Amino acid sequence: MNSFQYQFECLIDTTPHRVYEFHCDTNNLPKITPPWMKANIINIDLPLGTNSIIEVDIKQYGLNQKWLVQVDKMIPYNSVAEKALTSPFKAFYHDRVIEAIQNNKTLLKETITLSLPLFPLSLIALPLIKRDLQRMFEHRHRMTKAILER
Repeated sequence: MNSFQYQFECLIDTTPHRVYEFHCDTNNLPKITPPWMKANIINIDLPLGTNSIIEVDIKQYGLNQKWLVQVDKMIPYNSVAEKALTSPFKAFYHDRVIEAIQNNKTLLKETITLSLPLFPLSLIALPLIKRDLQRMFEHRHRMTKAILER
């Protein structure tokens, strides 16, 4: 499988506990979603845990996409990861590592690993995907910091 990996980092002036809890609370998704996108949770298995399924409706570029996501890993105060079961991608994995830094600071490392459908024809879309991910995570991290550093 031809996969591509992108990593985004953010230093947040708060504890790993708060960062973990924030990312485990699906009510925060709309708060950090960029204004040029809409993400609505349609259905979710609660309580949220490993193997929980989340159905998300994502609207971008005027198109609605249904994503079916499964929580793959939840290690309290350390990491959260999901894999897409249904998405526009052949494969999509989102891993968050939450690392304590001195003086109650936390480093949030988010890694996206994806594979494109119709490879290699779909390679033409890769620069757009990379740009969109960069913009989205810049916004998400800015909003996460603003909320958690209050």
